[in-house]
Amino acid sequence: MKITKKKMAIGAGAAALLVAGVAVAQPGHMRADANGDGNLTRAELNTSIDERFARADANSDGAIDASEQTAMRAERRGHRGERRGRHGGEGRRGGRHGHGDRMARLDTNSDGVLTRDEALAPAIARFDRADSNSDGRIDEAERTAMREQREARRAERRANRAERRANRPNPDANGDGRITREEFGVRAVERFSRADTDNDGTVTREERQAARAAHRAERRGE
Repeated sequence: MKITKKKMAIGAGAAALLVAGVAVAQPGHMRADANGDGNLTRAELNTSIDERFARADANSDGAIDASEQTAMRAERRGHRGERRGRHGGEGRRGGRHGHGDRMARLDTNSDGVLTRDEALAPAIARFDRADSNSDGRIDEAERTAMREQREARRAERRANRAERRANRPNPDANGDGRITREEFGVRAVERFSRADTDNDGTVTREERQAARAAHRAERRGE
């Protein structure tokens, strides 16, 4: 079958969508934990992959074609909108739960009470970092340096995101414009195997936490 450039572009562009759709094996994403015991087995993972693939393969022909990929993308956008709605339009960082998390982080002595000093501590720390000569004031040179540092950090984050996108494997391994069940689940299985450090066929809470910490350290370049 001759593969057009348009079909190839659709297949590559769906990589992030499909990887996210099989994120059940990524640490912290335990939607596949069918019995809710906090552990994820290979059987539960495979069942979840089968279910997700079947939903995406609308015509049940054993592969996800371009039109089905488009439908998956639309469905995911709808789910994101629903989540934002449940959090009052604030997303994961806002809403009641996000506010509670920030309060907990600021309550440094964990006594359940937020004092003025605790609330101001992050702002004071930022001021001290910007006040490089420790004279109690931030002058124009220090403001400029602060802006440059902030822009450098943003540029580094953008570069890291671009690198991750560039290195993200295309699930359409053979480039035929269609994604089979085997191609669909390969990254989820790889993530599961990395997290399952004792190779007993189950990712426990502890293994999930360790894998999540390793993932975060990798993203920070540690």
